[in-house]
Amino acid sequence: MIPFLSLSTRRCLLRVACLFLLSAPALTSMAHPHVWIDYSASAQLAGQKLVAIRETWTFSKGFPISMVGDFSGMTKSGPVDPTHTAMFKVQAFESLKGADYFTHIFIDGKPATLGEARDFSVSVEDGHIVYRFIVPLATQPDVKRAAVTLGIYDESFFVDFSSNAKPPVALSGAAPATCRAVPFEDHDHAIFGGSIFPEASRITC
Repeated sequence: MIPFLSLSTRRCLLRVACLFLLSAPALTSMAHPHVWIDYSASAQLAGQKLVAIRETWTFSKGFPISMVGDFSGMTKSGPVDPTHTAMFKVQAFESLKGADYFTHIFIDGKPATLGEARDFSVSVEDGHIVYRFIVPLATQPDVKRAAVTLGIYDESFFVDFSSNAKPPVALSGAAPATCRAVPFEDHDHAIFGGSIFPEASRITC
C-alpha cells in the first residue's frame, strides 16, 4: 500500500517526477507537460443556495504557451486582448468542460452537475498567465440542508493544483453571516492512483 504523504512532500515528489520525465528523451514524447496552478475560488451563494464558483488560476512562470498556439503578439502585462483570449479559450480551456474544469462539487456524496463556464478572461500578471472564470451549478443545493463539498484538483498526475489563498475558498454573494467554507483533506476522493488526499472545503450555513 502506498503511504499517504504530507502536502509539501507530495509537491516535492511531483516536481522531481516532472524533472525526470523532461530529462528522459525516450519518455518525453509519451508524457504530457506537467502544469502547476495556484488557485483561489469564491463560492457564490444566493441565500443558502450554492449557485456558482468563481475561480482564479495562476499558472507557474514559464508555462510554455507556445504549445497552445502562436501568442507572439500578445501583451506581456495586463489583460489579454479579445483575439488572444479567444485563442486561449478555444485551444486551452473549452476542452476542460469534459473534466468539469477540474472543479469537484459533491452534494450528499454525489457529484453535482455543472454548467458551462462563463466570463472567461486571461491576463498576464508578474509574468504569470492568469485565468478567471465562473462555473455555474445546474443543480443549486441548499447548503444548510445538504452536505456540500468543493475541491479543485486534477485526478491525474499532469496538473498540480495548490492554493496560497487563506482560505482557498471564500464565500460571496448574498450569503447569511453564519455560512462558512471550511478547508479539509478529502479522504473520500483520493487521487493520483489513491495515494493522495486532495484539498477541499465544506460549505455550510
